[in-house]
Amino acid sequence: MHLNKEDLPSTLAGVFEVERQEGIEQGIEQTIKQIISGLIETGADDEWIAEVSKLPVTKIKEELK
Repeated sequence: MHLNKEDLPSTLAGVFEVERQEGIEQGIEQTIKQIISGLIETGADDEWIAEVSKLPVTKIKEELK
């Protein structure tokens, strides 16, 4: 969790909501990585993946590492 003290929610429910949102974002990012990796493994072209996913080619190339 990368928050400053003044950015923290004032209630435990608020803290849980922040954690939930971070978990959702991490899950989405992981799913995107899995899809890109699968497309790369099937031989899809980096530029095509970038075009259809609306992601920068640099993001696609990161998955090759």
